[in-house]
Amino acid sequence: MTIDDTVAPIGGVGGGAPIWSAATLPWRLAEAAAAGALAGVLMILVWLDLRPDLPLAATQTFFWIKAVYPAAVALCALAAATLLARARRGGFRAMAGAGALACAMLIAAAVQASGADAEALTAPDWPSAAACLGDILVIAAPMLALVAAGLRDVDLERPAPTGFACGLFCGGVAATVDGLHCWQGTYTFVGLWFTLAMLLSGAVGAGAVKLLARRRRFLAAAE
Repeated sequence: MTIDDTVAPIGGVGGGAPIWSAATLPWRLAEAAAAGALAGVLMILVWLDLRPDLPLAATQTFFWIKAVYPAAVALCALAAATLLARARRGGFRAMAGAGALACAMLIAAAVQASGADAEALTAPDWPSAAACLGDILVIAAPMLALVAAGLRDVDLERPAPTGFACGLFCGGVAATVDGLHCWQGTYTFVGLWFTLAMLLSGAVGAGAVKLLARRRRFLAAAE
């Protein structure tokens, strides 16, 4: 059974679909992203604080590169999640698109690091790196919880890859929002830590959806 098999009429009449299904998945993810982005902005305003140089930073090219990179990864992940959930071709190609973006950013980070002095390479800003990872995962957490709750009763053909794509999507949205707080402005920092944070979010999504799939199948077998 695939996610398409969960589509059923509402109230026994017509061709309506359940709230979470193949037909509605991209819309549900978009809604989760909108709610999560709003929650993330509120977290930054109330708790993390906006970066103090935001007006000046917004006039610089890298500020927008830093925003476009995770947003583009999120769009690729959205396409991948939709195609994988519907058991259609192209899901892994869409995921590869996100991987290509990450590789491009990591290559830019390596090129920038090659021109840095030895002290900068041997003494990375670990507190900022840890804070960046934590902030992105905290912003992504409500979206991950919402998506996991929505997919808990959906029978996915490939739960782990689909969950990874959903988690990567949430991580990409969270990293985009975190740019309002994170002041770091180098390819080395963003390429490494933003990418790692998005991958960790994807891993959480994969694990959660996989565990929920096993739970659902166990309960179905016990009935």
